[in-house]
Amino acid sequence: MHKGYGSLSHVIENLSLYISLLNEGFKGCDRNKVYRSRVPAIRNKDVTLQLCKALKCCVSVSGALRNLELNGLVVRESDLTMLTKGWNKLATWVHLCLANCPLGDGGLEIICQGVKNSTTLKTVNFTGCNLTWQGADHMAKILKYQTTRRHEETWAESLRSRRPELDCMAGLRSITLNCNTLIGDLGASALAESLSEDLWLRELFQACLFLEKT
Repeated sequence: MHKGYGSLSHVIENLSLYISLLNEGFKGCDRNKVYRSRVPAIRNKDVTLQLCKALKCCVSVSGALRNLELNGLVVRESDLTMLTKGWNKLATWVHLCLANCPLGDGGLEIICQGVKNSTTLKTVNFTGCNLTWQGADHMAKILKYQTTRRHEETWAESLRSRRPELDCMAGLRSITLNCNTLIGDLGASALAESLSEDLWLRELFQACLFLEKT
Protein backbone atom coordinates (compact mmCIF):
# COMPACT_ATOMS: atom_id res chain seq x y z
CA MET A 1 0.00 0.00 0.00
CA HIS A 2 1.30 3.43 -0.88
CA LYS A 3 2.11 5.73 1.98
CA GLY A 4 -0.89 7.80 3.08
CA TYR A 5 -3.59 5.72 1.40
CA GLY A 6 -4.24 3.70 4.52
CA SER A 7 -5.47 6.84 6.32
CA LEU A 8 -7.96 7.86 3.61
CA SER A 9 -10.93 6.11 5.22
CA HIS A 10 -9.95 7.62 8.60
CA VAL A 11 -9.86 11.14 7.14
CA ILE A 12 -13.23 10.73 5.44
CA GLU A 13 -14.72 9.28 8.63
CA ASN A 14 -13.50 12.23 10.70
CA LEU A 15 -14.88 14.68 8.13
CA SER A 16 -18.28 12.98 8.25
CA LEU A 17 -18.25 13.04 12.06
CA TYR A 18 -17.43 16.76 12.08
CA ILE A 19 -20.29 17.56 9.71
CA SER A 20 -22.74 15.44 11.73
CA LEU A 21 -21.74 17.18 14.97
CA LEU A 22 -22.06 20.54 13.23
CA ASN A 23 -25.61 19.70 12.18
CA GLU A 24 -26.44 18.45 15.69
CA GLY A 25 -25.19 21.73 17.10
CA PHE A 26 -27.79 23.63 15.08
CA LYS A 27 -30.71 21.83 16.73
CA GLY A 28 -32.79 24.13 18.90
CA CYS A 29 -31.19 27.24 17.39
CA ASP A 30 -32.36 29.80 14.87
CA ARG A 31 -30.46 28.46 11.87
CA ASN A 32 -30.86 31.65 9.86
CA LYS A 33 -29.07 33.63 12.58
CA VAL A 34 -26.34 31.01 12.83
CA TYR A 35 -25.79 30.98 9.06
CA ARG A 36 -25.64 34.77 8.88
CA SER A 37 -23.24 35.05 11.78
CA ARG A 38 -20.83 32.31 10.80
CA VAL A 39 -21.23 30.04 7.81
CA PRO A 40 -18.90 27.01 8.11
CA ALA A 41 -16.31 26.87 5.34
CA ILE A 42 -17.33 23.30 4.55
CA ARG A 43 -20.66 24.64 3.25
CA ASN A 44 -19.04 26.99 0.75
CA LYS A 45 -19.54 25.74 -2.81
CA ASP A 46 -15.92 26.38 -3.79
CA VAL A 47 -14.69 24.40 -0.78
CA THR A 48 -16.98 21.43 -1.44
CA LEU A 49 -15.93 21.37 -5.10
CA GLN A 50 -12.25 21.33 -4.13
CA LEU A 51 -12.98 18.65 -1.54
CA CYS A 52 -14.70 16.47 -4.13
CA LYS A 53 -11.78 16.98 -6.53
CA ALA A 54 -9.34 15.87 -3.83
CA LEU A 55 -11.45 12.85 -2.90
CA LYS A 56 -11.78 11.90 -6.56
CA CYS A 57 -8.00 11.95 -6.98
CA CYS A 58 -7.47 9.93 -3.80
CA VAL A 59 -10.00 7.17 -4.46
CA SER A 60 -9.01 6.82 -8.12
CA VAL A 61 -5.49 5.76 -7.20
CA SER A 62 -6.22 3.89 -3.98
CA GLY A 63 -5.92 0.13 -4.14
CA ALA A 64 -7.32 -0.41 -0.65
CA LEU A 65 -10.46 1.75 -0.29
CA ARG A 66 -13.50 -0.36 0.62
CA ASN A 67 -15.88 2.11 2.25
CA LEU A 68 -16.68 5.66 1.15
CA GLU A 69 -18.87 7.48 3.68
CA LEU A 70 -19.82 11.15 3.61
CA ASN A 71 -22.45 11.98 6.23
CA GLY A 72 -24.34 15.27 6.07
CA LEU A 73 -22.12 16.95 3.50
CA VAL A 74 -23.93 19.57 1.41
CA VAL A 75 -22.96 18.64 -2.13
CA ARG A 76 -24.18 20.16 -5.37
CA GLU A 77 -24.64 18.43 -8.71
CA SER A 78 -21.35 19.88 -9.97
CA ASP A 79 -19.62 18.38 -6.91
CA LEU A 80 -21.16 14.97 -7.57
CA THR A 81 -20.20 15.05 -11.24
CA MET A 82 -16.60 15.60 -10.19
CA LEU A 83 -16.70 13.05 -7.35
CA THR A 84 -18.16 10.20 -9.43
CA LYS A 85 -15.58 10.30 -12.22
CA GLY A 86 -13.84 6.95 -12.41
CA TRP A 87 -16.04 5.21 -9.83
CA ASN A 88 -16.73 2.32 -12.19
CA LYS A 89 -12.99 1.58 -12.30
CA LEU A 90 -12.54 1.16 -8.55
CA ALA A 91 -11.48 -2.41 -7.85
CA THR A 92 -11.86 -2.71 -4.08
CA TRP A 93 -14.77 -0.64 -2.77
CA VAL A 94 -17.93 -2.39 -1.60
CA HIS A 95 -19.88 0.24 0.36
CA LEU A 96 -21.08 3.79 -0.42
CA CYS A 97 -22.86 5.91 2.20
CA LEU A 98 -24.13 9.43 1.53
CA ALA A 99 -26.58 9.53 4.43
CA ASN A 100 -28.08 12.93 5.25
CA CYS A 101 -26.47 14.54 2.20
CA PRO A 102 -29.24 16.59 0.51
CA LEU A 103 -28.68 15.00 -2.89
CA GLY A 104 -32.20 15.40 -4.23
CA ASP A 105 -33.39 13.46 -7.26
CA GLY A 106 -30.92 15.12 -9.64
CA GLY A 107 -27.98 14.32 -7.42
CA LEU A 108 -29.04 10.70 -7.05
CA GLU A 109 -29.30 10.36 -10.82
CA ILE A 110 -25.64 11.43 -11.12
CA ILE A 111 -24.66 8.93 -8.41
CA CYS A 112 -26.57 6.13 -10.14
CA GLN A 113 -24.79 6.77 -13.42
CA GLY A 114 -21.49 6.65 -11.57
CA VAL A 115 -22.11 3.29 -9.90
CA LYS A 116 -24.23 1.31 -12.35
CA ASN A 117 -21.22 -0.35 -14.01
CA SER A 118 -19.25 -0.94 -10.82
CA THR A 119 -18.13 -4.56 -10.53
CA THR A 120 -17.44 -4.48 -6.79
CA LEU A 121 -19.95 -2.11 -5.11
CA LYS A 122 -22.45 -4.13 -3.04
CA THR A 123 -24.21 -1.77 -0.63
CA VAL A 124 -25.44 1.84 -0.82
CA ASN A 125 -27.02 4.05 1.84
CA PHE A 126 -29.09 7.07 0.82
CA THR A 127 -30.80 7.73 4.16
CA GLY A 128 -32.34 11.19 4.46
CA CYS A 129 -31.23 12.43 1.03
CA ASN A 130 -34.40 14.40 0.15
CA LEU A 131 -35.54 11.87 -2.44
CA THR A 132 -38.96 11.74 -4.08
CA TRP A 133 -40.57 9.19 -6.40
CA GLN A 134 -38.26 10.41 -9.16
CA GLY A 135 -35.21 9.46 -7.12
CA ALA A 136 -36.71 6.03 -6.47
CA ASP A 137 -37.29 5.71 -10.22
CA HIS A 138 -33.60 6.44 -10.89
CA MET A 139 -32.69 3.69 -8.44
CA ALA A 140 -35.18 1.30 -10.03
CA LYS A 141 -33.67 1.87 -13.48
CA ILE A 142 -30.21 0.95 -12.17
CA LEU A 143 -31.60 -2.24 -10.63
CA LYS A 144 -33.24 -3.18 -13.93
CA TYR A 145 -30.02 -2.46 -15.81
CA GLN A 146 -27.94 -4.58 -13.47
CA THR A 147 -30.50 -7.39 -13.54
CA THR A 148 -30.33 -7.47 -17.34
CA ARG A 149 -26.52 -7.60 -17.23
CA ARG A 150 -26.63 -10.48 -14.75
CA HIS A 151 -29.09 -12.45 -16.85
CA GLU A 152 -26.87 -11.96 -19.90
CA GLU A 153 -23.84 -13.19 -17.94
CA THR A 154 -25.80 -16.21 -16.65
CA TRP A 155 -26.93 -17.08 -20.17
CA ALA A 156 -23.37 -16.79 -21.51
CA GLU A 157 -22.08 -19.11 -18.77
CA SER A 158 -24.79 -21.66 -19.53
CA LEU A 159 -23.67 -21.78 -23.18
CA ARG A 160 -20.24 -22.83 -21.96
CA SER A 161 -21.81 -25.62 -19.90
CA ARG A 162 -20.77 -23.84 -16.74
CA ARG A 163 -22.77 -23.28 -13.60
CA PRO A 164 -22.96 -19.51 -13.02
CA GLU A 165 -21.59 -18.20 -9.72
CA LEU A 166 -24.55 -16.03 -8.75
CA ASP A 167 -22.98 -14.67 -5.55
CA CYS A 168 -19.87 -13.56 -7.44
CA MET A 169 -21.70 -11.51 -10.03
CA ALA A 170 -21.40 -7.73 -10.04
CA GLY A 171 -24.21 -5.51 -8.82
CA LEU A 172 -25.92 -4.16 -5.72
CA ARG A 173 -27.01 -6.45 -2.88
CA SER A 174 -28.32 -3.94 -0.34
CA ILE A 175 -30.00 -0.53 -0.68
CA THR A 176 -30.96 1.72 2.24
CA LEU A 177 -33.50 4.49 1.62
CA ASN A 178 -34.57 5.36 5.17
CA CYS A 179 -36.22 8.70 5.96
CA ASN A 180 -37.20 9.61 2.39
CA THR A 181 -40.94 9.90 2.94
CA LEU A 182 -41.54 11.78 -0.32
CA ILE A 183 -40.83 8.61 -2.29
CA GLY A 184 -44.54 7.87 -1.92
CA ASP A 185 -46.66 5.34 -3.80
CA LEU A 186 -45.13 6.04 -7.21
CA GLY A 187 -41.61 5.47 -5.98
CA ALA A 188 -42.56 2.33 -4.05
CA SER A 189 -44.26 0.94 -7.15
CA ALA A 190 -41.20 1.63 -9.32
CA LEU A 191 -38.94 -0.14 -6.83
CA ALA A 192 -41.32 -3.09 -6.51
CA GLU A 193 -41.46 -3.51 -10.28
CA SER A 194 -37.68 -3.45 -10.59
CA LEU A 195 -37.40 -6.18 -7.97
CA SER A 196 -39.84 -8.55 -9.66
CA GLU A 197 -37.08 -10.19 -11.71
CA ASP A 198 -34.09 -9.37 -9.51
CA LEU A 199 -32.73 -12.59 -7.97
CA TRP A 200 -29.71 -10.91 -6.41
CA LEU A 201 -30.82 -7.95 -4.28
CA ARG A 202 -31.08 -9.20 -0.71
CA GLU A 203 -32.00 -6.12 1.30
CA LEU A 204 -34.05 -2.98 0.73
CA PHE A 205 -34.37 -0.97 3.93
CA GLN A 206 -36.95 1.70 4.59
CA ALA A 207 -37.40 2.57 8.25
CA CYS A 208 -40.27 4.91 7.42
CA LEU A 209 -43.31 4.26 5.29
CA PHE A 210 -43.15 5.15 1.60
CA LEU A 211 -46.88 4.83 1.09
CA GLU A 212 -49.05 7.91 1.17
CA LYS A 213 -51.97 8.22 3.55
CA THR A 214 -55.33 7.45 2.03
